[in-house]
Amino acid sequence: MLKNSSKSVIIFIILLITVSCNRKTQLLYLKSTSNEVLGTINPPVYLIKPGDVLSIQIYTQDPNISRLFNLANTQTANSYYNSEISSYISGFSVNDSGQVNLPVIGKVKISEQSVHDAQETIQLAANKYLKDALVVVKLLSFRITVIGEVKRPGTYTNYKDNLNIFEAIGLAGDLSDYGERSNILVLRNTPKGVKTFRMNLQDKTIVASEGFFLQPNDTVIVEPRKGKVMALNTPNIQLLLSTLTTVLLFLNFLKK
Repeated sequence: MLKNSSKSVIIFIILLITVSCNRKTQLLYLKSTSNEVLGTINPPVYLIKPGDVLSIQIYTQDPNISRLFNLANTQTANSYYNSEISSYISGFSVNDSGQVNLPVIGKVKISEQSVHDAQETIQLAANKYLKDALVVVKLLSFRITVIGEVKRPGTYTNYKDNLNIFEAIGLAGDLSDYGERSNILVLRNTPKGVKTFRMNLQDKTIVASEGFFLQPNDTVIVEPRKGKVMALNTPNIQLLLSTLTTVLLFLNFLKK
């Protein structure tokens, strides 16, 4: 009887280890994708909102006039060696009224405009004071947060016009082995509240989903797969079962 119990315990340990192991299919992205063209959607156009931070540069052929319009940017860049911190310090914040307050030009309303449209709006305002002005506007506050089962959770700044979910996960160092690739959660602040998206990174149709391209201040949450708890507890269970097996073998030896 004890001998049969020992065998059962050993078999259970082997099954436990097998179940705790990752399978190749759990670690794949865009499964069953061959040589094909995947349908996609155009990246959404982000509209500037109060609280956003913009880099606004106004250039002219006269360096002295350019320095007058970009005095804060020049001073900060010299002090912080063009670091990310310097960009935010020298950037222009959009106030609650949707305006930016520019040197000489004054307040210009740009909220609910795309970055491109805001650049044109500021260009028109600059043309009233300068004949050869060139306005360049960039969004500095395109930040996303990636947390959960990734190798480097944190908040990251995107310096491109758009960012998809795979690029965001790449910034965070990829998913861990225990990350659930088939059920990623994306949180997005909207005027009506927080909107959620469930994303399957193993499904090739993800490229056509609304949540594929991220927007500023999105949060990506990578949940652990079900096997993680079992895997974390496996060493303790193995120790317990090993002790139990030893006791059973010892009792079996005494019975002989």
